[in-house]
Amino acid sequence: MKLERLSHLINIVKNVEYEVRHEMGFDEMVQKFSESLKFDVVVHDENGEIISGTGRYQNSFGDGRNNVVVQRVLNNLEPYVIYDSKISELGCKNCKYNNECVGYGAIAYPIKDQDSVIGVISIIGFSNEHKEKIRLNLENYMCELIDFSKELATKLNMLQAPYHNRLINSDEVNFRSIIGNETGLKNLIQKAKKVSNSLSTVLIRGESGTGKELIARAIHNESYRKNHQFIAINCAAIPETLLESELFGYEGGSFTGSKKEGKKGKFELADKGTIFLDEIGDMPISLQPKLLRVLQERKIERIGGKSSIPIDVRVIAATHRNLEGMLQEGRFREDLYYRLNVIPLYTMPLRERQSDITLFCKYFIRKHCQLLNKEQMKLDPNLEKWFLQYEWPGNIRQLENAIEYMVNMAESDIIGFHDLPDYLQETAGMQNVRLSLEQMIAQYEKKILQSYFVLEDYKKDKGKVAEELQISLATLYRKLDKYDFCFDDSK
Repeated sequence: MKLERLSHLINIVKNVEYEVRHEMGFDEMVQKFSESLKFDVVVHDENGEIISGTGRYQNSFGDGRNNVVVQRVLNNLEPYVIYDSKISELGCKNCKYNNECVGYGAIAYPIKDQDSVIGVISIIGFSNEHKEKIRLNLENYMCELIDFSKELATKLNMLQAPYHNRLINSDEVNFRSIIGNETGLKNLIQKAKKVSNSLSTVLIRGESGTGKELIARAIHNESYRKNHQFIAINCAAIPETLLESELFGYEGGSFTGSKKEGKKGKFELADKGTIFLDEIGDMPISLQPKLLRVLQERKIERIGGKSSIPIDVRVIAATHRNLEGMLQEGRFREDLYYRLNVIPLYTMPLRERQSDITLFCKYFIRKHCQLLNKEQMKLDPNLEKWFLQYEWPGNIRQLENAIEYMVNMAESDIIGFHDLPDYLQETAGMQNVRLSLEQMIAQYEKKILQSYFVLEDYKKDKGKVAEELQISLATLYRKLDKYDFCFDDSK
């Protein structure tokens, strides 16, 4: 028995070491470990938040801070075993759903870096068979967790941040890297996963700034086409006279100024891969029949060409427009609408993803602190509350824009109301937000100073302003510096 267990452990460690050496992704490591044990696996960071998971925990990034078992492991620096959560002290004894489930068995083990704990790995089983396995083979599972936790510690140090806080580039985007816990987002991801390898056209609907292209890239990167091109083209950003040649290409000499050798269009460049037609609702009505033909026949014809070119392309389109209204107005073809709308997916506006706003803030703050080579920052708790109340009409794109501005402007590690872009400061002032007395005074003081320095005479004579405000010139300069007033005193 011991010899078999030792052999099994050696094989697991060898496999993990092999994968780490070959730069295997963090989630893939966890998935392999889960498959070898036939348990669900979940990894929490040093704050208790989930950074990777399998099975029912696969899309739970950011959850977990209130997990009492994980918090106990983090605080006591020792593993914790639950043989049966129905009767365990830290299990589900007090849960209101206790009578509706069979409970679970689990082992939570600390991930250590020297003397500090940087996370927790847990194996969890939701059947009586799993609970019995933990009871009979606790020593085996402990040994496996010990070895694997060491590999995770190495990988966590390489990542240098929780998974959902890492900087993700477009080639790495997949369903696991999409931030969010809202049920609507999880349902969207589940549907997108189901169709990732389909040939059917996907139409992603949603407001601007809600991550439509992110979903499109995730579909491509998790499909069998991932090793081929993902070509994105914005139908609203290219003049109508150029859009046709951009999409379908042209033969040499087909029009004045064309290259002698001709040019491939985006559809040809995306062969074997994916083409993403963003803002499809803005495609000129004159081009819509040609796109319809491509979707139906899977062939393109270059401008000036005499033959059709077969293509193997997955088409994903996106729009924020009301296509149904455009149909009635005759601005969008009905036959093209139905050809595009085979698999409709809907992204949620940020105002309907309130619980995800905090996750986005953490990610964007970390991202821009790294890009600007600044120490890590946090939001003032009152500002974070206001962020949850604000409707964010520009959605995620607007939120990142605001965070980037504030990281640039903040002079301490706490980002406060005074760091907000001006247009948001005005909005925050108009809304019934519970600001501290100091914050309200600061906003009022800044407005008073602004009222003086819009006039050229006062910009040139700061002593006059200080006299009228009955403060010293040194105090005035401190306040101007505090509120980032900039003047060219040489003029």
